[in-house]
Amino acid sequence: MKKNKILFASLFVLSLIFIYFYGGKIPYMLFYVIVLLPVISVALTLIAYARFKFVEEIDKRLIVKNDTINYKFSIYNNDLFLYPYISINFYGSDTLFSKQFQTKSFSLLPLKKKTYSFDLTCKYRGDYMVGVKTIEFEDYLGIFKITYKPEITKIITVNPQLVKLDSLYIKTNYLSESHSLLNNQYEDITTISDTRKYAYGDSLKKIHWKLSAKMNDLMVKNFEGTSKTNCVLILDLRKNNYSNEQNLMLEDKLIETTVAIVYYCLCNWIPINLIYHYKGFTDIEAKNTMEFKKIYDALAKVRFDQDIDLKYVLSIYTRDNMKKTDLLIFTSNLDYDLYDEIYKAKALGYDVNLIYVSPEHITGVCDSSVNDILRDLPEIGITPYRVNVDDDIKLIFEHE
Repeated sequence: MKKNKILFASLFVLSLIFIYFYGGKIPYMLFYVIVLLPVISVALTLIAYARFKFVEEIDKRLIVKNDTINYKFSIYNNDLFLYPYISINFYGSDTLFSKQFQTKSFSLLPLKKKTYSFDLTCKYRGDYMVGVKTIEFEDYLGIFKITYKPEITKIITVNPQLVKLDSLYIKTNYLSESHSLLNNQYEDITTISDTRKYAYGDSLKKIHWKLSAKMNDLMVKNFEGTSKTNCVLILDLRKNNYSNEQNLMLEDKLIETTVAIVYYCLCNWIPINLIYHYKGFTDIEAKNTMEFKKIYDALAKVRFDQDIDLKYVLSIYTRDNMKKTDLLIFTSNLDYDLYDEIYKAKALGYDVNLIYVSPEHITGVCDSSVNDILRDLPEIGITPYRVNVDDDIKLIFEHE
């Protein structure tokens, strides 16, 4: 466009020189043509901008990571003249749909339409805007551009992938204690904690007959355990300074790992609390799989944009809670400040495990201090688990 402006300015100056030295009808005609051309070009471009129509279609708005959606875009020329230069820019072309969405540039013949269809694979969880970001109209001479930005954008929700663990080899007390709850030992039969659907092997004495009649399905009473188990998962939502796609890969692995362990705990009737700092201190409690969805939905939408360090979240929790629970800490930010806070939690009587999602495989940078911390943690009774973004978490957590 800059070259076109320089070329047109040069023609305008030459036409003035032509008039100055020669005069006459032909020089003046050329001068008026050069003056009128941009006026007509801009006028037609403004008409095209005001009268064009476009339609967007998406077959699904709620999907799971690695699913594919179909996005279709159509633009219409309802006029009797050519739309010469149109460029369509799409959301997500540099992040979620990298190398799947590309800017489209074309001309549109009179009374015709142009349609593009994309099959898009959603690689990372979260809420994303999909579709047209801007439509640019360039005039016939290539010296003027006007941009249209849609007022309404389409949003899709990509839920995290749910990896179902068959077993969980994490060195905490709650797994062995939970079996006592499941086997009906140490239960206070005077206090019902919750109800669930009947499963093979449940005692008939535990059936809640009134609720079963109401629900038209066998429901079982769960009694309060006298040594009730509880596991606390603390998730780090601090933003990193890597590239946009590298951050998405790290965040996605953190969420996927957290979801897998949450689901395993709830399937085995292990009560949990999920704690993180997002628009304030958040504590979500769940006791069984019927409450899994609220955690799953929250983790699908949560954003890693916090400035608060995980050490402060951990410090607040251990300071305000007298009950010594099992702690599972999920983070991709590990330094000696967090190491000190974990050491304090262990000294207070908490059983702590650290799940560290490493950026090493995507950045190519080896952090020696992180390796030193991971090596030293077992010496103070902390079990660390290192997860790389390309690791299969079933292989990590299902085997000792």
